Amino acid sequence: MIQLKSFAKINLCLYVLKKRRDGFHEIYTVMQAVDLYDRLSLYRIPEGMTIQTDNPQLPTDRRNLVYKAAELFLNQAKIDSGVRIKIQKRIPLSSGLGGGSSNAAFTLMGLNQLFDAGLSRKKLVEMAKQIGSDVPFFLYSGQAVATGRGEKIREVKLPSDYWIVLIKPDILLSTAWVYKNFKINLTRKRKLIKIYKGKKSFFDSIIGWENELEKASARKYPLLQELREKLKKIGAIKTSMSGSGPTVYGIFLKKPKYKEVKSLKREEWQIWVTRPIPLWVL
Repeated sequence: MIQLKSFAKINLCLYVLKKRRDGFHEIYTVMQAVDLYDRLSLYRIPEGMTIQTDNPQLPTDRRNLVYKAAELFLNQAKIDSGVRIKIQKRIPLSSGLGGGSSNAAFTLMGLNQLFDAGLSRKKLVEMAKQIGSDVPFFLYSGQAVATGRGEKIREVKLPSDYWIVLIKPDILLSTAWVYKNFKINLTRKRKLIKIYKGKKSFFDSIIGWENELEKASARKYPLLQELREKLKKIGAIKTSMSGSGPTVYGIFLKKPKYKEVKSLKREEWQIWVTRPIPLWVL
């Protein structure tokens, strides 16, 4: 048996470039891992596959990306025994934090270790692309630029000496709905996002980075913009929605005070104070 931490991510920016012939959208995004994580426990068993979780809303069949990842790995690696996987959830479902994609990616890495299969990262990435657009990111370090539909990854090294406050309101947003209702402005000249490695220039530049999907989400739920304003009032230098939402985050140069964060709390919201992580700790 082995255990793994399966980390969440935020999108420091997300630009939608065009709709592709395959129905997906061409995007440009900078993703950053954060130290909010689920815990995966992988057990080798004689045969079959079982997924267990402490979240009753999470399916345990082929609708779960962990099931898809395990099934694909066992077939591709030609493993003749089975696996039992326990998922302890902390990352909310459908939150824009990449929990399902992260679980799938770390399942691939974990099974590679559990069965001593020796598959290369390139091979694991090939599998990840078959599972979901965000899955390949989690097979790299915690900082990367993603293009294509999100599956083309280029690792970058960014400053990580700051704090992130995540707020997940009690709102349901599906990725499909957000993309369907997002309108691409074909006449707007798009800025080329420059990745600055210096601490000061990095923080100066990310203030202007955008998540263009937020336009559609905020039209339906004005609360998202209200949450960003609340984060700014307690000192966030940048606020944004992560992914297709509905989680909103604020970036702070210093750890925000407990009373300030507590003042944001509502009974139906989930809030975390997190840090960015540059590298996975397996």
